[in-house]
Amino acid sequence: MADNTCQDAAIVGYKDAPSVWAAAPGKTFAGITPAEVNVLVGKDRSNLFVNGLTLGGQKCSVIRDSLHMDGESTMDLRTKSTGGAPTYNITAAMTNKTIVFFD
Repeated sequence: MADNTCQDAAIVGYKDAPSVWAAAPGKTFAGITPAEVNVLVGKDRSNLFVNGLTLGGQKCSVIRDSLHMDGESTMDLRTKSTGGAPTYNITAAMTNKTIVFFD
């Protein structure tokens, strides 16, 4: 993040009690809620492309959802602009117990 190639990052546990394990202080991903994690890892994927989701309160559109696909376990998102703010890409990669987010 020091060279501005990555603006935000977090490691979020999703098993048992979803919570942020580590995150860049003061950034959006530090505010990811258990409810947001549950939507992200939920089995019902039908509304993700239509409604999107939020991460740390930031509205996002789902570009590609391979989070539950064997051998991939990734998701590509794009933030939605609010008040003309720039948008950015987010990648989520799922492990056995965590989801790693970076943009």
